Amino acid sequence: MMRRLLISLSAVVLVSFPVHAQTAAPQHGLKAGTIALVVTGEVLPGQMDNFRKLVTRLVAAVAEEPRTLAYEWSFQPDQKTYNIMEVYQKFRCLAAHIKHMSGGFLNELAQVRKTTNAIVFGSPDAQVKEALTRLDPLYTSPIDGFIR
Repeated sequence: MMRRLLISLSAVVLVSFPVHAQTAAPQHGLKAGTIALVVTGEVLPGQMDNFRKLVTRLVAAVAEEPRTLAYEWSFQPDQKTYNIMEVYQKFRCLAAHIKHMSGGFLNELAQVRKTTNAIVFGSPDAQVKEALTRLDPLYTSPIDGFIR
């Protein structure tokens, strides 16, 4: 009898709480190993059509990387300066992305754009830092926050 009462009471409690109150608390993203980048650059003169075609192919290829959480290209108001926002589950996933891109894509990108700035959020290991040296990035230190 007591067991039935406890089970019934548990069911009522679970049903009466909103779904969002039942979900797990957010993980501390950057402190838990998530890594993000914002890369800024400019499309080279006369290369806009080639740039747009290459970005379309690049995004399709990166979409196949299972632990790439976000990969967004966008233009600033001048329509020649672009930003790439990249978020990876762990720094090892960024290393895999760099390896994936190190073939033809990086060579093709070098023909249509130049990188002007890069900011890294998170704590990559020495191997990833070495792979990112061509960007001459600014590394930030996490204070607090979360990624759902």
